[in-house]
Amino acid sequence: MVGNDHLKAARHAAESARVPGEHMSRAELAERVNAWLAEHTGRPGALDRHYLGRLERGQIQRPGRDYRAAFRAVLGATDHDLGFAPDPRAERLRRAARHPRTADATALSQAADMLSTVRRLEDETSASAVLPSVAAHAELVNHLAEESKHTAEAVGLASEVSQYLGWLKIAREEYGHAQAHLDSAARLAMEADDPQRLATALSFSAYRALLLGNYSQAANLNRASLRDSRVDPGLRAYGHLQGAEIAAHQEDTRTATRMLTQADRLIENAPDPQELPDGSYWHIPAVLNGHKGFVLHALGDTEQARQAARESLEAMPEAWARAEWAAGHRVLAGWESEAATQRIRELD
Repeated sequence: MVGNDHLKAARHAAESARVPGEHMSRAELAERVNAWLAEHTGRPGALDRHYLGRLERGQIQRPGRDYRAAFRAVLGATDHDLGFAPDPRAERLRRAARHPRTADATALSQAADMLSTVRRLEDETSASAVLPSVAAHAELVNHLAEESKHTAEAVGLASEVSQYLGWLKIAREEYGHAQAHLDSAARLAMEADDPQRLATALSFSAYRALLLGNYSQAANLNRASLRDSRVDPGLRAYGHLQGAEIAAHQEDTRTATRMLTQADRLIENAPDPQELPDGSYWHIPAVLNGHKGFVLHALGDTEQARQAARESLEAMPEAWARAEWAAGHRVLAGWESEAATQRIRELD
């Protein structure tokens, strides 16, 4: 892994507004980039000093378009000066979009790789940080699907991108937009005869309904997501946990307990994480056991729910325990106290 010395040099060349005579710190640069984004795009930035560190170490190669614009403005430099060279995979995909006959299996594979990379970037940052690049990627993949005459592979990938956009919109509480993307994802998955992607889209729709308190709709969507047995065991385990939580909110303790027991069996027999589809990489026991905490909490077992959440967070990769999507786990675990804040710092 090669570090981004260009970005580091540009930051060191910029004088700190806080400490005269010193260069700008990572935290200060992140704050100024976030402020520029808020002023010029109307959306709050989500960078912090840790993200800047990953950029400078080369763990993240190229931030999204709006973030690059903010870095250029704050540091008075070009993309080349900052080491933000274009991703050759993206250029290949743009060529494929302009010339459909080049939209071969390799181009689609690279598009899938880029989606995988962005997903893991969300684990390190936030839904807002990755949304612009995912939206642009969705336009490109949809175009490839259209121009390739809707091959199953292209349509399936388009479904997955739409499904991921739906998830990001849920995270931003843009529930109307989320459902539009998830409806599109489900339609495309059915066209591609892709049970994994269809079940995921339906599961996300059920999650949206659950958050909105539409428990009957959530239960129907959850049942639909579990109809096809051709999905991976991790997704099936999550589907049973989701169904158990919905049933608990409906005060159907019997169904909740039954589905929780079924989920336990599936988790116990979970495959190696390397065997999971890329779009289901987070369906590992550490995360799934944390979802048991939400079921137990809905059933009124507060202490066991807290214990499940804590054990899950301790077992997760450290970046995941700090992730935006794990906020509910942290709240359930009681990690919002001063001691919990210290624990999060220790994981940093």
